[in-house]
Amino acid sequence: MANLALPKPLASSQVSVRPLAGRERSRRSWQRPPLIILVCIAWLAVFSFIAIAAPAIAPHDPLAQNLKARNLPPAWQSGGSWDHPFGTDAIGYDVYSRTLYGARPALQIGAAAAVISLLIGTTLGLVAGHFRGLTDAGIMLLVDAQLSTPFIVIAIAAVAAFGRSMILLIILAGLSSWMGFARTVRARVLSLSGHEFVDASRAIGASDPRILVRHLLPNLASIVIVLVTIQIRTMILFEASMSFLGLGVPPPAPSWGSMISGGRDYLLTAWWISVMPAVALVGTVLAASLIGDWLRDALDPTLRGKR
Repeated sequence: MANLALPKPLASSQVSVRPLAGRERSRRSWQRPPLIILVCIAWLAVFSFIAIAAPAIAPHDPLAQNLKARNLPPAWQSGGSWDHPFGTDAIGYDVYSRTLYGARPALQIGAAAAVISLLIGTTLGLVAGHFRGLTDAGIMLLVDAQLSTPFIVIAIAAVAAFGRSMILLIILAGLSSWMGFARTVRARVLSLSGHEFVDASRAIGASDPRILVRHLLPNLASIVIVLVTIQIRTMILFEASMSFLGLGVPPPAPSWGSMISGGRDYLLTAWWISVMPAVALVGTVLAASLIGDWLRDALDPTLRGKR
């Protein structure tokens, strides 16, 4: 009888452990996020609290002028006072109080506009990816048409026609960036449509709305979370840009963009007028960006185990 050779056991070095290691690293990334992410989360939490509690923590009325205390330097410079920690501007406004109040329109418009973009873009992306054909072509044509149009021109025309207001800014900001949601969601739905669970749902007679809401939408949660986080950053910049151009929050209400614009002529003599709100703006946008990147890496299974 011929000798039967038994298969040799694999050496420990030959056994692939990458998937398990990847899952373990992904689990660790949720349990122990990097220090910079914790700092970013703390930054956004602090400014969210400031936006809510600004009337209680601001030392001065942000609309109160004091012409006797114009262009005072910050408290840590010679001639400064802790009564005005960030100094004052050219007409005596307290820069610290206005910087605190400036967090309100930035975060309010950022969050509300991101929700509007989410609702419009996710709905259109779901419909386009699921039904395809003429429906898909029509929605993608609408996306391409808006992407090819300079939206700032539309925003200027809308402000000229209806005047400046928070509601108008929220609507304009929400309508300016829904296209990213639509394209990303459509691409994801197209990849999910060929999976067995979608075919099985159709086979048992599930309607299109049920497939969209019960089966496809839950699989988009991770993508949508990342997009919303990134979108808040974009919307904060949109509000600051509009206010910088004089088309945002109606004066004299404080806004980081309008404060930066108002201090341009005093950068050499009173730099704090523009720099203090600019630091708050850059810090908030950077924190939202880093959190969005971290969420993308943590939620995207294709990126797990690569770090």
